[in-house]
Amino acid sequence: MPSNPYNLNITLLDTDGSTPAISKLVTARDETTAETISDTTDGSGQVILNLGDLDSGYTNGDVITIYSVDGSKTVYELHTVDTDTGSFTTTLTYIDTSVADSTTLRYFTATEFREFYCLATYNASSAPSGIKTEQIARIGEGVEGEIDRILQQKFDDNDGSNYTVTDEYHNTIDMYQKDYFSDWGPILSVTKFEVNEQGEGVTPTWNDLVEKGTQYYSVDLETGRFRIEDSIYYPLRGARQVRLTYTYGASSVPKDIKRLAILMTGRELGSANLVANAISGKEMEGSGGSINILDSNMIKNEISTLINSRMRIIAKNL
Repeated sequence: MPSNPYNLNITLLDTDGSTPAISKLVTARDETTAETISDTTDGSGQVILNLGDLDSGYTNGDVITIYSVDGSKTVYELHTVDTDTGSFTTTLTYIDTSVADSTTLRYFTATEFREFYCLATYNASSAPSGIKTEQIARIGEGVEGEIDRILQQKFDDNDGSNYTVTDEYHNTIDMYQKDYFSDWGPILSVTKFEVNEQGEGVTPTWNDLVEKGTQYYSVDLETGRFRIEDSIYYPLRGARQVRLTYTYGASSVPKDIKRLAILMTGRELGSANLVANAISGKEMEGSGGSINILDSNMIKNEISTLINSRMRIIAKNL
């Protein structure tokens, strides 16, 4: 085995990505022999680890895990020994694993996700173990958007501000049409329910039924159905004859929506894990828990059932 020096030139930064992490232990582990070498960073956050100091030395192609753990902060990187290069230089930035939840997720938290699947919090020292909050958040945000799109509903309060739609236009396809369905739901409050007195192509004259009183209109908040209760306000047939202004959302996330989001996110993460392992030639391993649900008809059926139970039945305004 080569006895020549093979230096790992490491700069370690704190979680902000710029402050040097001083006097922190950094370890390099040869995954072939499981032998390790360690040293602490200097006043600039730098340390040099020489693979030649490993008891058994090193071999070209050995995979080296470089990692550091400081309380809840952790980081790791994999490096493959290349004797033609003879050294390796890298900058590592701590990740704070105590930040268990992402503020960008709306329907569930990273902690709830980990608990559901019995997953560990990300820890670099076992290279890798657990799952990063960032991974959960990236895929979870996409899943939440997909749920919104499929169900045409949002089940959160938008950080207390709810969601507002202004001047949402609807067509009238029948001269006796009295029902119109909002594009989004569930409805929280209605500001305007306006009906055009004029025909299509003429400058509109709007009557706001909300101003006139509830005897002239009704709203089903759950389905988003707006109904004209007095036939004298039925609009003429034509495009953009009704317009709605309303707020929608939910004060708290329903339990079934939370479960749906977690199941769908787990499915996407499991798929990504399978693809990554296939690309790298690895088999799936469970470190800190694993998500292996892609072929489960039970999971697929539950996702379908949860979606179908929340589908809005809408007579589309064409």
